[in-house]
Amino acid sequence: MSIEEKINELRKQLVETMGMKWKFTDEEVVRISQQLDAYIVEMQSRRDEKGKTN
Repeated sequence: MSIEEKINELRKQLVETMGMKWKFTDEEVVRISQQLDAYIVEMQSRRDEKGKTN
């Protein structure tokens, strides 16, 4: 699975979980959000590195 696919999947999970929990501080919501943040940072870092080599 590509990083973009992982990000899209986590976004879907976050939206679904928020729809059920309605609480930004819920453990599961926070966990998914943190995972999503990590993948976004990783993707941005990869793009930055790719830009430096071109």
